[in-house]
Amino acid sequence: MVALLGSAVAVDVNPVSKVIQLLGSLEAKITKNGQAETKAYNNYAAWCKDGAKDLNYEIKTAKSDIEDLTATIGKAGSDIAAASSKIEELSGDTTQNAADLKAATSVRSMEKKEYDAAEKELVDVVETLDRAINVLEKKLRGSALVQANVNTNDVAGLVHAINAIVDAASMSVHDKNALVSLAQSAAEDGDALDEVGAPAPEAYKSKSKSIVEVLEDMRAKAATQLKEVQTQEVSAKHNFQLLKQSLEDQMAADEKEIDDSKATKAGAQSTAAVAQGELAKTEESLAASEKTLSTMDSGCASAADEHDASVKATAEELKALAAAKKVLSENTGAATEKVYSFLQNDESQRTAITTRADLANIEVVNLLRELAHRDGSAALSQLASRVSAAVRFGSRNGEDPFAKVKSMIKEMVDRLQKEGAEEATHKAWCDEQMGETKQKTLELNHDIEGFTAKMDKAKSRSIKLKDEVAGLQSALADLAKTQAELDGVRREENAVFKQTKSDLEAGLKGVRMALKVLKEYYANAADFVQTSGSKAQGAGDSIIGMLEVVESDFGKSLATSEAEEDAGAVDYEKVSMNNRLNKAQWSKDVEYKTKESTSLDKSFTELTSDRDSAQSELDAVLEYSKSVRGSCELKPETYSDRKGRREDEVAGLKEALKILEGESVFLQTKTLRGVRTHA
Repeated sequence: MVALLGSAVAVDVNPVSKVIQLLGSLEAKITKNGQAETKAYNNYAAWCKDGAKDLNYEIKTAKSDIEDLTATIGKAGSDIAAASSKIEELSGDTTQNAADLKAATSVRSMEKKEYDAAEKELVDVVETLDRAINVLEKKLRGSALVQANVNTNDVAGLVHAINAIVDAASMSVHDKNALVSLAQSAAEDGDALDEVGAPAPEAYKSKSKSIVEVLEDMRAKAATQLKEVQTQEVSAKHNFQLLKQSLEDQMAADEKEIDDSKATKAGAQSTAAVAQGELAKTEESLAASEKTLSTMDSGCASAADEHDASVKATAEELKALAAAKKVLSENTGAATEKVYSFLQNDESQRTAITTRADLANIEVVNLLRELAHRDGSAALSQLASRVSAAVRFGSRNGEDPFAKVKSMIKEMVDRLQKEGAEEATHKAWCDEQMGETKQKTLELNHDIEGFTAKMDKAKSRSIKLKDEVAGLQSALADLAKTQAELDGVRREENAVFKQTKSDLEAGLKGVRMALKVLKEYYANAADFVQTSGSKAQGAGDSIIGMLEVVESDFGKSLATSEAEEDAGAVDYEKVSMNNRLNKAQWSKDVEYKTKESTSLDKSFTELTSDRDSAQSELDAVLEYSKSVRGSCELKPETYSDRKGRREDEVAGLKEALKILEGESVFLQTKTLRGVRTHA
């Protein structure tokens, strides 16, 4: 080490000039660091100046958003309750209608079975009576048995007569039994064999009719009953179809309303869930903003005090360095020449470093100064000066020259390690906040894109529906106009028909009266025609013939007019019915599509509000990220640079401690050796 130091000092640059040079470099480094620190502080101060205003705006916006979200959640809850009640009510109606339809279908099935049985029975009766009447008319026509009258009130006589006639006609046993049974049943009914329309008071009188007439009366009665049964079946079937159609239409309408209510409920639930999530995020953001605002003044004031203290310390350090340079330059010239000139002229004077303590002092001080120069640390530069003085003056006073130095170096190591731990904690917080804000920014951008896509879809669908509604309304207007024109045409046609019918009926009446007069005249004047010649009779016949042609033409024209009127009425009713169906369908389409477009417009408004809320939250997150960057990034140097520099300083200081600890052991050993020698 002595040899190396000697060779280093042998050049023109002596230690004093080197110190002056190092002082100048240190001044430049401190000045540069001070400028960087001032720039960082100015950025932080600008944030302090405008941050409170931005935070107050964020807090106000967040509170307003919380109120809106709370109202949205409340409305969504109300919509959910209303939709649930509606669904329950409609489900009950649908269940009741389905039960009614099932019961009506069961009743209709029983009615159909009863009708089929009654129809079959009456058809068999009619067919049996037809066969009996035909057989009697064919086989026993003119027979005394057929022509003989029987008393219809005498059941026994009637049955006996029928048995005799059936046996005479050789009818089948089945038909014979059927006729006897029918006769007995009809006679027991009391009025079954009476003449149609006979007065009730005459019922007790005996009725005499031939067997064929009795059978024909029975057939007419059975045919009447068959027609009544068929009429009742048609009516019952028609009524069931109307009831079934009504119930099915009502159930279909209820099902559509249930689907609409379910969609409304699902939309309200989705809206409530989204609003609750947004509410939680907004409340969290509000709490963070209020906390930042509450600590902002103290943080900014503390930063200002620290900056003022740093500026003051930097000025004092520069002042001290300048004074040291001045003192060294003005007062060490002669001493430097006397002390170090021998190193250039006499090799033997290199033993000016006479002890190991001097060597350790130079080695530790040089190590500290090298660290200070390499890392630009004013604290290490000051420590090097303090170490040099402590070793020098401690040795003169007979004290341990390294105990105090080790204490100072350990204190510096502990301080640097503490600063490193604090800065690592701050770095972890910064990384966490920067990561969260970045993730939040990505999520909000995704939400905004989703809202925008849904808005575009809702708007496009709403515009399409409105166009369709406009087209349907135009079609309804055209339909109403067409129907009005059709009604007018129909009224005119009917008025023309009534007038034509009146004219033709009057014409027919006149022609028939004329024919009657002429025919009666010529019939009564036949003798006159014969005596006066056939010329007048021929003219009369021609006139009558022409009138008969006119009567035929009038009749045909009246029939044609009536047929055309009937056909026109049917066509009018068909077109009107079709128009009514179209009107009902198109009106429903207008109602549903208008409702859907209104719902889409509402959804578009809500989505716009949601997107604006997400955009506001994104703006707030971006502003907060600026404050985080201001706290974490606006530093004179990066965290990694500061960490590396600090680790380098700690390693250097520990190396200095090793040097001192090794020298301390050496001195202790030397002292013990000296004590033994003296003893």
